[in-house]
Amino acid sequence: MWKNYIKIAWRNISRSKGYAFINIAGLGIGMAASILILIWVQFEFSVDRFHQNADNIYAVWRNTSMQGEVFTWDYTPAPYAPAMKAQFPEVEEVARITEWDQQLLTVGENNFYEEATFTDPGFFEIFSFEALEGDPVAALTEPGNIVLTASVARKLFGENNAMGQRVTVAKQLDFEVKAVIRDLPENTDFPFTAFLPFRKLEAMGWADDFWGNNSYRTFALLNEHADPVSFNRKFADFTANNSDLEDISDFLFPIRDLHLYSKFENGKSVGGKFEIIRMFGIVSVIVLVLAAINFVNLSTAQSDQRSKEVGIRKISGAGKGMLIGQFLAESLFIAFTAYLLAITMVSLSFPWFKDLVGQQLPNPFIQPYFWGISAVYIFVTGILAGSYPAFLLSAYHPAAVFKSQMRTKSKFGWRPREVLVVFQFAVVVTLISCVWIVQDQMIFVQNRDLGLEKENLIFHPVTQSIRKNKAVFRLELLALPEVAEVSYTFSPLTNIYSDTDGMEWQGKDPEYKPNISRMGADANLVKTAGMELIAGRDIDIYSHASDSLSAIVNEKAVEVMGFEDPIGQVVRDDAYSFTIVGVVKDFIVESPFDEVSPIMVMGPKRDLNFIHIRFAEAADYLSALASVETVFNKFNPDSPFEYRFVDQEHARKFISQERTARLTALFTGLAGIISCMGLFGLATYIAERRKKEISVRKVLGASIGSVVALLTSEFTKLVLISVIIGIPLTWYFMSDWLETFAYRTTIDWSLFVWTGGLTLLIALLTVSTQAIKAGLVNPAETLKSE
Repeated sequence: MWKNYIKIAWRNISRSKGYAFINIAGLGIGMAASILILIWVQFEFSVDRFHQNADNIYAVWRNTSMQGEVFTWDYTPAPYAPAMKAQFPEVEEVARITEWDQQLLTVGENNFYEEATFTDPGFFEIFSFEALEGDPVAALTEPGNIVLTASVARKLFGENNAMGQRVTVAKQLDFEVKAVIRDLPENTDFPFTAFLPFRKLEAMGWADDFWGNNSYRTFALLNEHADPVSFNRKFADFTANNSDLEDISDFLFPIRDLHLYSKFENGKSVGGKFEIIRMFGIVSVIVLVLAAINFVNLSTAQSDQRSKEVGIRKISGAGKGMLIGQFLAESLFIAFTAYLLAITMVSLSFPWFKDLVGQQLPNPFIQPYFWGISAVYIFVTGILAGSYPAFLLSAYHPAAVFKSQMRTKSKFGWRPREVLVVFQFAVVVTLISCVWIVQDQMIFVQNRDLGLEKENLIFHPVTQSIRKNKAVFRLELLALPEVAEVSYTFSPLTNIYSDTDGMEWQGKDPEYKPNISRMGADANLVKTAGMELIAGRDIDIYSHASDSLSAIVNEKAVEVMGFEDPIGQVVRDDAYSFTIVGVVKDFIVESPFDEVSPIMVMGPKRDLNFIHIRFAEAADYLSALASVETVFNKFNPDSPFEYRFVDQEHARKFISQERTARLTALFTGLAGIISCMGLFGLATYIAERRKKEISVRKVLGASIGSVVALLTSEFTKLVLISVIIGIPLTWYFMSDWLETFAYRTTIDWSLFVWTGGLTLLIALLTVSTQAIKAGLVNPAETLKSE
C-alpha cells in the first residue's frame, strides 16, 4: 500500500513541478534554519553540563544591598573557600580560580601569552577535565608545579615530552610541568590553558586574609546527599559569621545553570543568555511554520483540481482512511525531499554559521543522535504540514465535487489560507521592524560620547623587565616623533578591574555605600586617554612628588560624593587617603550600554599593570608601531610585542549585540523569502484559475493595468492587515527588549511606515509578476475552445 502511495505522490508532484519546487524549497530553507539553530541551542545547553558531578557542582554568589537595590556578584576573598570547606560537612571539595590578564609563558626563546589561572587541587576533583600525563590534582598541591593543556605544551616544547620541563611565568616565576591535560572542550566557560598552584600565591604573600578583597571565584562540590535548598538557608550568613561584613549574604548557584541563567536582578536569577537562545529558538520554529504554511496554502488552493480525484476514488470504494494515508504520504515524501535539501544547505553553510554565532560548534553529522532525531523531525514536519490538507481533501463528498460546490470559507467569511497569509506577513512585518530597531539601538550606542578618544591609542601589559625601568622606558617612548603621550595605568582603558563601596570622605553618611570604580595612573592620563578636564589638573608624579596620593574623579563621582567643590577634598580608600586634584567629564570604560559609573583615578600607590601609548595624529601606524616595538625590544627582550588598540577592544563590546542583529536579519530574510515563495505560488494558481475570466474582461475592453489591479488587490488587503497586526506586536516585544539597556534609543513611529511600505512593495512585486503575465495573455488562446 505504501508503495502505491509513493507512486501516486510522485505522479502528483511531477504534474505540479512549480508547486512542488516551492513546497520543497520552502520547507528545505525552514528546516535548514531550524536545524542550525537547534545545533547551536544543543551546544549552549551542554556548556559545563558534561562534568561527571555536574548535578552537585555549584558556584558561589553573594548579595548585598546598595541604596535600596540588591547587587549580586560572584567574587570572593582568599580565605573564603578553605573556611567554607572546614565549616560545612556537606562540602566535599572547593576550588578558587583567578581571572586575571593573560600571563607570559617562556621556555627558551618561545614566548606566548596564555590564559593562566591560579587554582586549588580541588579544581580537577570538581571538574572532569581529562589528564593525558601526570596527575593534575597532585601537581597543584605543590607551589612549584604547573599544569598545561596539550596544545600549549606543544607550543612550548614542540614534539618533546613536556613532563619535568621548566616554564617561566611573567619572566619571574619558575614552574615544573607535572601534568598535561587534554585541551578544554568548546562547551565550557573556562578559557584556561595553564594552571598554577594557588599555594604559590599564598607562599608569595599575594593572597591576603582580608575578607573585603573579592578577587577570586569559588566553586564547591556538595556530597550527593546534600540538599542545596536547605544548605543555602544556613549558608546565607557565612560571610557575616566570618567577618565584620554583616550586609553580605551568600548562596550557591548550580553550575548547570550558570551559563544560561547568570543574570541577576534584586538578588534573583532572571535569565541571561537563555533569553537570546529562547528567542532564536522560537524564531527558527516560526520560520519552519511559515514554510509549512506554504505547503498547506498551496495544497488547499489546488483542492478543486484534487477534488475530482477524491470523488472518483470515493465512488470506486476508497475509504477516508485510505485517502488520508495517500495525502500524508505525499506530505512525508515532500518533507523527506526537503530534508535532503536542508542537510545540503546545512553542510554548506555550517562553517559560516559557526563564525556568525562565534562558537566552534561540533559537527552534527558524526553524532548518532542527530540522525535519530532527523527521522523524527521528518515525520513530525510531514504530518503537521500535511494533516490539514489531508483531512480537508479526504472529507469531500462526491456529489458536491461534481456539482462544483467546493469552497472552503469559514463561517466568518475568511478562507483559512487567507488567515495563514496574514499570519505569514504579520511575522515578516514584525521581524523587519525588529531588525530595524536592533540596528537603531546599535547605531545609537556606537555614536555615544565615550568621553575618551579611543583612536590612535594602544596598550600593552607591563612586564617585569619594563617595571624595573619604567621611567627611562617612558622617556624613550616620548622621544619618538610618532608618540604623543604615554601613561601607565592600573587597568586598560577598556575595563574596570576594581571597585568598592568602602570609600569614606568628609560629610558622608555611614549608611551610604555607593559602589565606586577604581583606576590608577602615573601621569598625563587626561591627554593620553583624550579625556576632557573640567576642573583642576591631571595627576603627574613626575612634576608633583605628592601625586602618588592624588586622584582625579569624573562628574558622576562628584555627584555621588556630594561635593560642591571637589578640588582638595580627601577620600579614604583602605589604608590610603587620596586628595582630589582634578575633575574630568564623564567617560565610559566598560559597557557602552550601561549608565555612567562613578570613577576615581588614583595615583600609583596601587600597581600599574599597563602602559598606554597615544600616537600623533599624523603618524603612520606601521612606522609608529615599528618604532615603538624597537623601544620595547630594548627594554623588554625575549618577550613578544603584543599590543592592543583601544578602539578595537571597545568594538568587541558590541559583538553580542551585533550577532543578535545579524541572526535577526538572517531569519527575517529567510522568513521573507519563504513567505514570498508561498505568495508567488498562490498568485500563480489564482492567475491560472481565473485566466478565462481575465480573457473575457480583456475582450470587453479591460486594460492590462486593471487586470493587474484586480489580481493584486486581494493580496494587498491581506498584507495591509498583516502590517496592522505586526506593528503592535513589534512595539510590545521591542519595548521590553530596549528596557534591558540603561542607555537606549526610542522607537520611532516612522520606522513602521517604512516597514509597512517595504513589506507591501515586496508583496506587490511578488504578485505583480504573475498578474502582469496573466494580463498579457492573448484572449483568443484562452477562449478558442469555448
